[in-house]
Amino acid sequence: MSDEEELGFGAGGPMVVEVKGRNRPSSSHRSSPRRHSPNHDDSDDYSEDDTWSAEEDEDSDEELAPPTHRSQRRSHRTPRKNGRSKINMTPPDKKLKTAEKKAVRFTENGKVDKAITELTKCLALNRILYGAGHWKLARSHANLAEAYLDLKAYAVQAEHHTENAKSIMLNSVTSYTTDQEKADIYDVLFKIYYIEGRAMASLKKYNEADQMLAKTEKVVGELNKLSCVDDNQLDDYEIKLTQATARLQWKQKKYAVASSQYDKLLKLMEDRHGEDSILLIPVYQECGQLEQSKGRYANHEKAIDMFLQAHSIAGSYYKDGHTQLIETSLTLAQAYSSTGDEDGEAAAEKYLNECLASCQTIHGPHHKQTLAVQDELARLYIRTDRHAEALSLLSASVKDKCDVYGDYSENVSDTHKLMASIHLTQGNIQKALKTYKKCHDIECLVLGKGHKKSKDTERTIDILMATPGISNTFVLSKGDELKKRPKFNAIVKGSKNVGGCKASFD
Repeated sequence: MSDEEELGFGAGGPMVVEVKGRNRPSSSHRSSPRRHSPNHDDSDDYSEDDTWSAEEDEDSDEELAPPTHRSQRRSHRTPRKNGRSKINMTPPDKKLKTAEKKAVRFTENGKVDKAITELTKCLALNRILYGAGHWKLARSHANLAEAYLDLKAYAVQAEHHTENAKSIMLNSVTSYTTDQEKADIYDVLFKIYYIEGRAMASLKKYNEADQMLAKTEKVVGELNKLSCVDDNQLDDYEIKLTQATARLQWKQKKYAVASSQYDKLLKLMEDRHGEDSILLIPVYQECGQLEQSKGRYANHEKAIDMFLQAHSIAGSYYKDGHTQLIETSLTLAQAYSSTGDEDGEAAAEKYLNECLASCQTIHGPHHKQTLAVQDELARLYIRTDRHAEALSLLSASVKDKCDVYGDYSENVSDTHKLMASIHLTQGNIQKALKTYKKCHDIECLVLGKGHKKSKDTERTIDILMATPGISNTFVLSKGDELKKRPKFNAIVKGSKNVGGCKASFD
């Protein structure tokens, strides 16, 4: 059996046929020769006339704005001239190039919805140019699937578009005339299987994800045989596949296999980008989080070492106060806190104070990240029996949380619950009850009375109210008192006639 048949490119799979001695298609239907890159989604080289301009960026924003009632009927026309309407006669191949450039630009600028809109246009234009069974249409589906998965985390949409792309590749005969075209086709197959494998993993379809990543590995093997694909490109393919495999094994709680895959990933990335590359920061953080997720078998020293590596690289690239430095400091502080010893808590407090100072300088007190760091620092104070400091910090943060999240929000109720636990630890039961009552009122409004958190808080209040002497000194609200009153029964056993009426109270 040949390699292509093993990959499923024979019967029942994508059929890739080499065409010799044929003239190449016209310029609007072919790809100009170029050096292959796994991240290069456009097979057509752009001329100097097609370069990006700031005017196009502004025009694209206007085009994507919702049209008014009057402009809806004229949206397909250009302004009138000499009594006649000009029709946009731009060929679809040029429109495709423009849409692809806009998609890249919007993605780089973080305009996610606009990027997906342009990729959807690319899908329609590819169908017009190449037909319903061409591999370039399959590539357009794969690009849209990748955007949905990476930019929006929409795994279902990504799975849908990769299935469409796979159907095109399976139900059509794909021909090529050069090794470069063959590499482009294999690149499409890599992207389809790679994205679908990741989407399946997000949807917890682990068996299907394993199958897709196994097919991805076979495609990499075929790309390795082509002379037009250089070593750097092959390394990029291998890095993507190894990271996807490591994350899949982690989700399945196969920690030993996942750890070996992450070790392989670090080696590949160090060889490809260097030992101090900024691209290594998220990988080191994932390695540390993987180690922490092992529970009682976690190696906290190894996790701290991974977070230290990430923080060290971030410190060499970014200035003090940068968001990336704040994130690496916070994860490092949490790792030190998980050790449970005094030295670890001291190191955690140092990094948390640095984080808090940076957050207050950059974001100010009314920011989610600042409040999250304050909560982490308060928990550290509680663990080290510094309850007064923790209570002072939490009390000061309540108003800010009300401004950021709203008076009735889960974040505010959690803060009240933490403050109540401190009051309880200090032996102040009445203050604890009042604070628990505030927490319970917010939880009932936000989460509902039947939620687990609401029930747990209510149970705690009932236990505290049963404490001798508390029920007489602490008074609940009138509504709560009425709920605790016995129910009225019109007729009960042993009732007596009073004034000709039969009625009694329990």
